[in-house]
Amino acid sequence: MVEFAQSPGRFKSFATLLHENSYVDVGLIVLMGLVFFGGALSGDWRWDDPQILLHLHQFSILSDFIDPAVWQQFSPANLTPWLIFSFEIDLILFGVNPSAFYLHQVLALIAAAVALYALLRLWVGNYHALFGALLLLAGAPSFVVIEQLMTRQYVEGLVFCLLAVFCFVQFLRGRRNLLLLLAAVFYLLAVTAKEIYVPLVLLLPFIELRERGFLSRSLFPFIAIAVVYVLWRGWMLGSLTGGYTESSEYLNIAYIPDVLNSFSQFPKLLLGSLWIPFCVLFIALLGTYAITLRSRLLISFVVLALVLLPLVPLVGSPGIIAPDRYLFLFWCVISFAMAFYAGCLAASAKKSNQKAMASILWIVTPVAIVLSLFSNSPYKEQLEVAASEYDVQARFLWQSEGNTAFIPSPILLPSFWFVTGLQDFKSGLIPDSSSPSAIVDTFYLENNYEQLYQYEQGCVCMQSITDSIDSRRAQFQSLLREEAPLSLTYSYNGGIFDWEFGPHTEGSYHVVSDVLGVIPVPLAGRMRVTVQDNGPFFLKYTAPEGWISYSSEQYIKQDSPEINWVRE
Repeated sequence: MVEFAQSPGRFKSFATLLHENSYVDVGLIVLMGLVFFGGALSGDWRWDDPQILLHLHQFSILSDFIDPAVWQQFSPANLTPWLIFSFEIDLILFGVNPSAFYLHQVLALIAAAVALYALLRLWVGNYHALFGALLLLAGAPSFVVIEQLMTRQYVEGLVFCLLAVFCFVQFLRGRRNLLLLLAAVFYLLAVTAKEIYVPLVLLLPFIELRERGFLSRSLFPFIAIAVVYVLWRGWMLGSLTGGYTESSEYLNIAYIPDVLNSFSQFPKLLLGSLWIPFCVLFIALLGTYAITLRSRLLISFVVLALVLLPLVPLVGSPGIIAPDRYLFLFWCVISFAMAFYAGCLAASAKKSNQKAMASILWIVTPVAIVLSLFSNSPYKEQLEVAASEYDVQARFLWQSEGNTAFIPSPILLPSFWFVTGLQDFKSGLIPDSSSPSAIVDTFYLENNYEQLYQYEQGCVCMQSITDSIDSRRAQFQSLLREEAPLSLTYSYNGGIFDWEFGPHTEGSYHVVSDVLGVIPVPLAGRMRVTVQDNGPFFLKYTAPEGWISYSSEQYIKQDSPEINWVRE
């Protein structure tokens, strides 16, 4: 949401930019990054981390870049091999040490802020560039991605993307071929990190006004990379679009209201109860910039479109419901825009000797930082609670042996690959080791476990509940109705799982599996997922009155005829 073409500048080397009173600024960015995110260094494995570790342990890194069969075992929906490569580097250098992985994550985010600072310095002064970088660090998406190692591709992809733009602008101003080569290399790395950085090629022609022929020649490397990427993506995923939903669903006019409704929630997701004053501040800044500098904001709208369009498929599934990785690039654009608009207006006010206006513009970005920090505190606390829940159970899985069992907390049940991935990674890395059994549902609970544990939020620890096994089984039997009507129809073809359950329209359905976990599902739907061939599961129905019923054991078979099961 910036208007680069209105503010052409001269060539400045990166060293020159740092020499111009910027060393202190960069030091402050590094310091604030460590202050904001230093607590993450105590984290353990969370969310998708074990699956990433398991995958890189099982396959060579080269296979993730060239072998569709290998890559699709990790993800049939997205193409992000840089993530695996980045984890591989940490594993080689530091071994199975989560703290080192988190340090890498923190340094990568700080590097993104420094790169944003350097990019802003091409158009605005030190002060506004500094606060633009700090605003990026102060945003809720930054606090989320720093706690989730599995989102590293967004962070490092942003570093590459910003450096690509930086080098490209410097090339346009100085016409040094090495800078164009560096810009193309950084763009190549960015697209291997995450798909959302591919549209950068469409922004480059707008950045600065230059002769058409020269600009066309300059864009050729990026266009070539984008074309090769599209072909590579089609080869690796078997589809040009990918994503969690079929393109036919989000390329439907009936989908537009859902998209508009989701996008309209972004300010509230990012800024909580303080979204209104933040938006008022941003709109006032944007309007003043457009009027004062007579800008039509063309590039602003181009950037906004390029950032939002890749988010459209996510609205349906998995949904954009938190200020997480999906809004990380969007927040970076907001941070850049506020610093850029304020910096350009401050320079204009200084030239016009408008001291009052210049003074006001000096506090705009700091005020935005304060609003962001205050607004994301509640969500940050919720995130830390969830992270601790993962940490405690990860350590329990890693340190305990197979003569014990545990009941995974609710946060683990729908993402059960966390448990199975960590179990398999442990057994592959440590010969003759074993892991505790995970009891995902009382249906699987037996009376022969030496010890049974459960995560307790009050003490943030694992507590023994062995004495409760008999009572839990008795309560389960009192609710069970083995002969209640139940039906399911499902198929798994081409990585797409289709299903329809019945006959009850009230109550809730869950897919229950000691391999897949416990997944709440609607009556019918379809989703792109990776499921182990012949993976076992039961359909569990919970009635509004509280009684429960299970189907017979089912098996998910890839590319098999549709399966129908009915109990009348």
